Amino acid sequence: MARILQKLRSVDFYRKIPNDLTEATLAGASISLIAAITIVVLLTAELSSFLAVETKEELVVDRSAHGDLLRINFNISFPSLSCEFATLDVSDALGTKRMNLTKTIRKLPIDEDGQRAGYYVHDDLSSVDIKYDEPKKHTMAQDFALPLSKDSFKATLDAYSIVVVNFYAPWCPWCQRLEPTWEAVTGEVHTKYPDSDGRIRFAKVDCTGEVDLCREHQITGFPSIRVFRSGHDEVNVHGVKEHESYRGDRTQASLLAFADNLAPSAGQPHHYIRGVTRMAKTSGCALSGFVLVKKVPGALHFLAKSPGHSFDYQAMNMSHVVNYLYFGNKPSPRRQQSLAKLHPAGLSDDWADKLAGQDFFSRAAKATFEHYMQVVLTTIEPFKHRPELSYDAYEYTVHSHTYDTTEIPAAKFTYDLSPIQILVSEKQRAWYHFVTTTCAIIGGVFTVAGILDGLVHTGARFAKKVELGKHT
Repeated sequence: MARILQKLRSVDFYRKIPNDLTEATLAGASISLIAAITIVVLLTAELSSFLAVETKEELVVDRSAHGDLLRINFNISFPSLSCEFATLDVSDALGTKRMNLTKTIRKLPIDEDGQRAGYYVHDDLSSVDIKYDEPKKHTMAQDFALPLSKDSFKATLDAYSIVVVNFYAPWCPWCQRLEPTWEAVTGEVHTKYPDSDGRIRFAKVDCTGEVDLCREHQITGFPSIRVFRSGHDEVNVHGVKEHESYRGDRTQASLLAFADNLAPSAGQPHHYIRGVTRMAKTSGCALSGFVLVKKVPGALHFLAKSPGHSFDYQAMNMSHVVNYLYFGNKPSPRRQQSLAKLHPAGLSDDWADKLAGQDFFSRAAKATFEHYMQVVLTTIEPFKHRPELSYDAYEYTVHSHTYDTTEIPAAKFTYDLSPIQILVSEKQRAWYHFVTTTCAIIGGVFTVAGILDGLVHTGARFAKKVELGKHT
């Protein structure tokens, strides 16, 4: 047994030197202290590096499932586009076209300064297919059916309790189709409710001749049939100014029934009746909501459009303010924190929405605004692929320009999705790397300190010998 222990001692790498044979020096103590501090500092830095989150970025082909849809969220204010005619159309490179989206879109009337001026508007699509009478030949215009001028307009409003006014433009095909029916209805209403009755009158205004009068009443689509009571068309409902707009069928029977429904309310407190659409009396509209689109190039078209109406596009202004426009869903606070920590370039204030708060105004009419957005998907996958922290972050670059158009002026938001997806995953160092580095730090510093101590000790002994040689 003693021989075995003796042989075991022979493989000792760390043989001990008796204390009687060692000598402590002040220089050695200083170097030892410096070495110990250096080891502590380096180990602290290495531990901090080991605990820090490292990421690995990869470029891969977009892994979205086939048929996966992309959500586009927006809130855009148009100071010169009435909610009565504001429309959103969506199209894409596959030929898909969706017109006049209403299900996930809200309209809020605003004034010229972008401030709220009414209640949210719900589009009534019941009048999409507007009916007309068949054209009649040899229709004779009567004096009382002649268009009103600015002066006769005011006089007519003062003379009757209720005046239904058809604001039209001679070049409008819908107005041309309505004209014989309107003249016939005007004659019948005048016969049934004569001037002596004073309850109701039908009239019309040519907006190509009375431009200022039509602008005063925010007429942007033709024909616009408005109801005036007691000399004005303004209805104040809980502090919100509205007006009545007829959006029913344009047949003689429907218009006469409408007149009969209106006549009993002449001179009485205001109340809405069937056939009238309530619209805020303001010039602007803010459209907000979201749309789900296929992950192919496409565009959102904001423009003025309505079945049965024509527009003077030469006078239309599509200036707008983008309150927000972003792709995908907003992250929860935990996901936001994870995203900020793992994102390769960090998060800037506009990391997801480059258009937020920007305004685009044109002093000239008939201008189309186009915003071209290139969208990139960045998928964040935290350590161990915790699904509650994984997040798809959509970012985009945008280029905007304005140009005159001979077609319908619009605000067009074109998007193009990159087929390349950025995959960011959390990478954690293995524990044995930390152990290896720790050993390297301790051993390295200890060795360097030993070499330095040896050099200092040898130098000191050499200097002492030189001094003794001089004295001898």
